[in-house]
Amino acid sequence: MTTGKLKLCEPIQVGNLTLKNRFKQPAMAVSMNVNEEISDQYLAFYAERARGGVAMIGISCTGSRLIDDPMLGLYDDKFIPGLKKVVDTIHKNGALCYAQVGVGYSWAFGDDGPVELISPSGMSLTGKPGTPFRMGGPWEPTMPRELTVEEIHIIEKGYAEAARRAKEAGFDAFEIIPAVSYVGAQFMSTLLNKRKDQYGGSIENRFRFTREIVDEIGNKVGRDFPVTARISGADLLEPSGYGVEDAKRMGSMLEEVGVKQIDLMSGWHYSSVPILQTTVPQGNWAYFAEAVKSVVKIPVAAGTQIQDVLTAERVLQEGKADMIYMARALIADPELPNKAREGRLQDIRPCINCCRCIEASDKPPVYCSVNPRMGREAEYPVIKAAEKKKRVLVVGGGPGGMEAARVAHLKGHDVTLCEQNRRLGGALLLASVANIRMEPFMKFKVREIENLPIDVKLNTEVTPAFVKKMKPDVLIIAAGGAGAPFNVPGVDSDIVLARSDLQAFFRGQPMKKGGFIQRTVSLCGAIFSRYYYNPSFTRWFMQFNFPFKKRVAIIGGSYAGVELGELLTDRGKKVSIIEESKRMGYNIGTVHRWSFLAKLQKEGVKMMTNTKVIEIVKEGVKVDTGKAKELVEADTVVNVKMVSNTELTKQLEGLAKTVHVLGDAAEPGLVMEAVTSGFMTGEKLV
Repeated sequence: MTTGKLKLCEPIQVGNLTLKNRFKQPAMAVSMNVNEEISDQYLAFYAERARGGVAMIGISCTGSRLIDDPMLGLYDDKFIPGLKKVVDTIHKNGALCYAQVGVGYSWAFGDDGPVELISPSGMSLTGKPGTPFRMGGPWEPTMPRELTVEEIHIIEKGYAEAARRAKEAGFDAFEIIPAVSYVGAQFMSTLLNKRKDQYGGSIENRFRFTREIVDEIGNKVGRDFPVTARISGADLLEPSGYGVEDAKRMGSMLEEVGVKQIDLMSGWHYSSVPILQTTVPQGNWAYFAEAVKSVVKIPVAAGTQIQDVLTAERVLQEGKADMIYMARALIADPELPNKAREGRLQDIRPCINCCRCIEASDKPPVYCSVNPRMGREAEYPVIKAAEKKKRVLVVGGGPGGMEAARVAHLKGHDVTLCEQNRRLGGALLLASVANIRMEPFMKFKVREIENLPIDVKLNTEVTPAFVKKMKPDVLIIAAGGAGAPFNVPGVDSDIVLARSDLQAFFRGQPMKKGGFIQRTVSLCGAIFSRYYYNPSFTRWFMQFNFPFKKRVAIIGGSYAGVELGELLTDRGKKVSIIEESKRMGYNIGTVHRWSFLAKLQKEGVKMMTNTKVIEIVKEGVKVDTGKAKELVEADTVVNVKMVSNTELTKQLEGLAKTVHVLGDAAEPGLVMEAVTSGFMTGEKLV
């Protein structure tokens, strides 16, 4: 795909720096350092992003000693040599870099002082101890302690010293982050800043802490050393203690004190409004950047919930921002800026917005669901050719199988990929219906296979006889998981949909349950699905009574069950989710889980935990809650539980010299587990 010259790829001036394009990679706590020291993996991660074409890269640092901190230290001169390695690596590979320092939620005063939670007025937004992210703070949740004026000045000088060290290490700029409910943002909020001294009251007084930080930095390193800032557009809480007008005023004041560029983030960590979740449209928060851009002359960057190049370009073309910062998108594909510049948008590996990289930042290592080399760049700098070419048979064209086939081919092997469906995709075919961000990734993986000389055999069931005829040196079983046993009375009822029923439907095979009308509709739908697969159309079609009728009972409260529940609720179904364990959404990460459950609760979905199915009857599902037996009324019952595919593995084991089982066939997981196991399996083929 060619798009002509993008505004994203035009240079821009930030202070005395000329950026080669308008892509900025914000500072991230990627948790690859070891005790605040620089690891080879840390350098490899940033070298790859710099080579990928981004103009400027941020490095997340701390101006205070913290506990098990995922960031790099900038509070002691001993860190300068290591930081210089990072800077030199990024510069060598073609990008500029800046050090970002934020107070976060904690600070340690003095060489031996404890790491404490701090705030302007000794308050938390929830009124409870602790913070939404620990970020190197105390392990035991406590209420934050109110800062004294003397301690405020100590923090300000700590910023200045950090900037001095950053400049000595060779950084091109220095960034502050009074945003996302960190202490700097708390000073700006009337909800959290109740001070009666010069740091509270008017917006000028509430801004004083940030202004004095910028002044101290300028006094220490000179006014020519660019200082940038990340602020929030609003806290997205009601009643609001910090809104869009406050952000505009803050932007103006930052420009007045000499800040050279501003990033606009959206809400706060405490926000009860979904910000990063899949349900939030891309570019949704660009209006915050637009508001601040209207009152300043310095460049303003948007980026929260922007991972797509065309969305980013639209934001720039509409004048809502001057630059775009991308974090998750550059984790997924570090070559994104280069591919955008070359017009190869279809070659960009799409971020699926799962946020598992974010969730791991405080509990390393950090990995990516769609990019298995992320976090392993030092270990796997390139895919090396194998010593001996082998015949490799991959069974299953899902995400794990496609990745294994791709890597095996790149290592020089002769690869055959077999899929029993009439199209590649595997579990992604269903996942793309429930999750709009899965379809672009599925299409990307399919294009990868189609662009390689891999022998793809569709509509092909792999049997022992087939394997014996192929005589592969290596057999890779990636055929996906199997539906979990559902051995209760009534399981063969016409109202029960098994996972295999849905998978067969997407293979173009009609379901064999129900009366004449249901079978006829199933046949028509299967024929349509056989020749025309469209997740958007399928989502729309689910408002009708096929394959799910009006009342649906979902057996299993995993990610798959909760996501299906959300989809069906959006299509007007009355949904119940029945989970045997005590935790609904037990395998959903922290970023998405609360949002899913809050929406389902708001929509009236019946969510039952510690509940066991005891029988399927015509009227629905009989369950035992541990306290009582009751009937969950349903017209359709669907079991989403999955187990490893041991049956196929037993049939095929021993039919090749080397056999690997991966993805859901080995152990049910999510996209990350499937893709990573495919990559690792391919790499083993030496």
